[in-house]
Parts: sequence; structure tokens; C-alpha cells
Amino acid sequence: MGNTSRATTTVLVVEDNVDAREVFAYTIRMHGYLTLEAGNGIEALQRLGETPVQLILTDFRMPEMDGLQMASAIKQTPGYAAIPMILLTATPLADKHAMLKEFEAVLLKPCSVDELLATVDRVAGFSPS
Repeated sequence: MGNTSRATTTVLVVEDNVDAREVFAYTIRMHGYLTLEAGNGIEALQRLGETPVQLILTDFRMPEMDGLQMASAIKQTPGYAAIPMILLTATPLADKHAMLKEFEAVLLKPCSVDELLATVDRVAGFSPS
């Protein structure tokens, strides 16, 4: 990814459940990353236009624009297409391998803090600590 530390890596957390979004963002911040938050895919695209991010953690089911629709839009947008994305879902996916075409990782909710942080570290290019 090119970043040399978590402190210079911004993770965009996209989740429509405010409590869950705040917990994910707080956990990632406490692990040393910078975070931005969005409540759905449309908000996430707006945030991308305002602030550069190096990683996106997104829920699957959200109003207005879900995680898959958002990922497709990002992959088709020059300048954003290379941003790695992690999908969080409470819904077991019939074809997890198909999702890995859009996302670098898929996590089933609820996931442990250790699993979340290890996945963020791996996708961001840092060894888990």
C-alpha cells in the first residue's frame, strides 16, 4: 500500500448501524489507524471525494447503496479502484469466492476483535501485532 505506519493509514468504516460503526471505528483507531465513517455507500463515495483513504471496511446490507453496489462503483472509478476493501456481513454468503473478486477479505459478523484487526492489518499490508 505504500504507507509505512498505521498512523498514516486511513480506514473508511461504512456501516448503517451507528453503534456497530462506532465500535468498529473505535477498535481500529485504538489499533493505531486513522478512521472516517459513513452510514451507507453513497455517504462513503462522498467521503472518498473529501479525504484520501487507504482501506475500506464495509457492511453488506445498507439502505440506499449496499456494500456490493458501493464496491462496484469504487472499482469503476479512476483513482479509487485500487483501494482494498473488506466486507463485513451478518448474512452467510452463498458464494464467498465470488465476493472476493470485489473484496480482499470477507468477515462474518459477529467477528472477534482479534479477527477484525488481523484482517485489517493483513489487507493494509501490516503484520498483525
